[in-house]
Amino acid sequence: MNTSEIESLLEKFYEGNTTLQEEEALKRFFTGKDVPSSLKEHQPLFSYYVHERNSAIADPDFNHKLDAQLPGQTVEHHLIPISSGHRRIMFIVGIAASVLLLIGLFFTFRHDIFQEKYSQAGNPDPKAAYADASGALLLVSGNLNNGLKHLERLQMVDKAMKNMQLFNKFYQYQTLIINPDEIVNQSIKSK
Repeated sequence: MNTSEIESLLEKFYEGNTTLQEEEALKRFFTGKDVPSSLKEHQPLFSYYVHERNSAIADPDFNHKLDAQLPGQTVEHHLIPISSGHRRIMFIVGIAASVLLLIGLFFTFRHDIFQEKYSQAGNPDPKAAYADASGALLLVSGNLNNGLKHLERLQMVDKAMKNMQLFNKFYQYQTLIINPDEIVNQSIKSK
């Protein structure tokens, strides 16, 4: 075989489109002595295939073990039967675990839910309510002032855009101001 045929067979081989005869031809070629240097990188792959095909399996009962595990063969499965007493015990243990989980969740969240500070039952202290409200209003005021600083920048941009619109109007009427005769002649020609 020449090199171009081998290269086309290699492309087919790596794409998975070769037949068994073509693969055997590739194995014979790459296990031979006269492999071109441009194809030497593929030689270890095919020599591995040949070596593994010729190697023997160390376990003599390997085929019997493999046949026993294949589907369609009758394989004995050893199941452990669970008696009704064991099922009842497992059911009771499951219920006990769920009750313990619910009790644990209740005691975990109880402190947060029933805390006096968040309780609506009593009248809140007017001084504490005033302090909380003034703190919240100061926070809102600080954030509002911070936002207004950014708004001043936007106002400067808006002012610049208005100035640009004035320049745009000037360019619209530029021909009227500089060369009024051209506008008159154009309007007469267009009519």
